[in-house]
Amino acid sequence: ILMGVGMLGLPFVYKSAGWIGGTGVLLIFGVITWRTTILLGRELNGDPRPGHYFDDSPYKSPLQPGSSAGARMRSPITSFPEIARDAFGENGCICLSSILYFELFSCLCIFLVTLGNHLYVLFPSISETKHMIMISCVLVIPTAVLRTPRLLSYLSAVGTIATIAVVLSVALTSVLEGDISEEVAISKGKVNDLGSYHDLWIASGLPLALGLVAYTFSGHAIVPSIYSSMKRPQDFERMATVTFVIVLACCLLTAVAGYYMFGNVVDDQVTISLEASAGPKAELAMKMLTWLMVLTAFSKFTLTMYPLSLGMEEIVAPYLPSDTAMDITSSLVKIILIILSLLVAIYAPSFSFLCSLVGLICTVIVSVVFPAAAHLKLFGSKLSIFEKLGDWLMVIVGLVVAVIGTIATVKNDVGA
Repeated sequence: ILMGVGMLGLPFVYKSAGWIGGTGVLLIFGVITWRTTILLGRELNGDPRPGHYFDDSPYKSPLQPGSSAGARMRSPITSFPEIARDAFGENGCICLSSILYFELFSCLCIFLVTLGNHLYVLFPSISETKHMIMISCVLVIPTAVLRTPRLLSYLSAVGTIATIAVVLSVALTSVLEGDISEEVAISKGKVNDLGSYHDLWIASGLPLALGLVAYTFSGHAIVPSIYSSMKRPQDFERMATVTFVIVLACCLLTAVAGYYMFGNVVDDQVTISLEASAGPKAELAMKMLTWLMVLTAFSKFTLTMYPLSLGMEEIVAPYLPSDTAMDITSSLVKIILIILSLLVAIYAPSFSFLCSLVGLICTVIVSVVFPAAAHLKLFGSKLSIFEKLGDWLMVIVGLVVAVIGTIATVKNDVGA
């Protein structure tokens, strides 16, 4: 989840913000999202103290919440909406659910753009728009005909393989090829008179860079599922820390290696740059990697469609008279979602722009603002002054970044 399609845009983060800005955004946002993941774990545990403080699972504890110093402060929670409902009431739950559904729909648009970009690399005689239209027609079959994603869920393993392949490909190619930014710039007709294709600091690109990094770290919505399925939930914080160290290391490796190799002429998806610059010996391997990304985006589109369409179907389900009507409605909802996401992808076919907007609008709220605000609301009376200040800082800065960053990103895109 943390190392999905968003990882493809990490070298572009450095193109947008420079060496210092890109590294700073990655490290700072990585640490913040690690912290909010820990906060979510404590909210699910029902206590502001670290999980390892307890010897038993919160779901099997013999102690009643609040009964003693060794008991948890509140009853454990099992889902993201439940956290929102306990902290902010039914209205808070509705707001959070709306943001999550918007994020899912935006991901559909991003996957279509990714499919169009990579298929265009493979078949340049057909335009990206036509690729997106054709793949949308193909996507109707698995999404509208199949009632469950069980068969396609096996394809989700492709995402893991693709992530490993991307990291290794970028790292190894950068070692073997070195800095080829000038060669790529000449081939693209983007020669820099200054002779340098790497920047230390670009302040104007920070909003876009932050949005791209935020989208890469947008995995907090599945934290409750992971937490509740663990045999020992009290080990969650240790597991989360190890996970974020590995993820951050892979992100930095991909971003640094990709930017070092391609510089400011890197595409917003590094796999496209790899394919375009591949020599005769590596051409087959790069084509295989590109097809792997196509398969990954295809499977992720289909799997992402199900929770989104299910939410839409639940709204109209009480008004449908039979199961047949429900089946027809389910297919229609999915087809409409495919058409709408296709229209957005055609109107805004920029991978970096869409990812950045989703990261700033959705991820910053869901992965930064919400966990900190819920932590304050649920455990405020038991938190130290430093914990409260930290939570308030994340809430205020997160909201400011989301608003100002979105405005700046939109303005820059319109100006470009």
